[in-house]
Amino acid sequence: MPRFFIEEEPAGEYFVGGENGAHMVKSLRMRPGEKTILCAGTGKDFHGTVLECREDGALVRVDEVTESRGEPKVRVTVCQCRPKGDKLETVVQKAVELGAWEILPVESARCISRPDEKSAAKKGKRLQKVALEAAQQSGRGRVPAVLPPVTLEEALAAASQQGDILFCYENGTHSLKEALRAAGDRLFLFVGPEGGFAPEEAALAEQYGAKLLTLGNRILRTETAPLAALTAIMYEKGELELK
Repeated sequence: MPRFFIEEEPAGEYFVGGENGAHMVKSLRMRPGEKTILCAGTGKDFHGTVLECREDGALVRVDEVTESRGEPKVRVTVCQCRPKGDKLETVVQKAVELGAWEILPVESARCISRPDEKSAAKKGKRLQKVALEAAQQSGRGRVPAVLPPVTLEEALAAASQQGDILFCYENGTHSLKEALRAAGDRLFLFVGPEGGFAPEEAALAEQYGAKLLTLGNRILRTETAPLAALTAIMYEKGELELK
């Protein structure tokens, strides 16, 4: 069923205009009587019926309000060190689909990608749009934020005050599964860039209370590691069912 994120919670009848409205009536060619879901990013799904299609959008009647099934109870911030090229777009898209709470780009010692402020702002807008599209596609009840980039130490300091740090490191020895058993439901997942974390960065993470985790005997690419870890987290926390 088509899902559209809107700016405010609808009540009764709601007119969907702008880009969403154009997509409804011109791209999807929705007609009166068809069903849709509106979402204001509050974790609720507003199930509705199209009443009228106009040139600039569609009028929708809200029939039922439910809690979004697409929002996990565990909140995971994916702290991804900036990779080269468009790999961060892949991480954002797939992390949103898997249930990430938010994505935090991180600058670490071995990051090759270091865009200037103007380029970073433009990239941030693009990444937020990727997150929006992924949230719509995957049935999320909110659009995860792609936060402004910070340094590794800034990210570790903030994470240590808010939840548990899961620090993936090539030379890590602790099990992710065991770490999750002892962790709560507010998690910060750190993944290094193409060259991985430097030894002094791993030592810094330990100073902030992180255990250095291994994801197994194979070395994963920077865009693969957060998705593998996030999948494991959701499974261990009961947010992913394998029947």
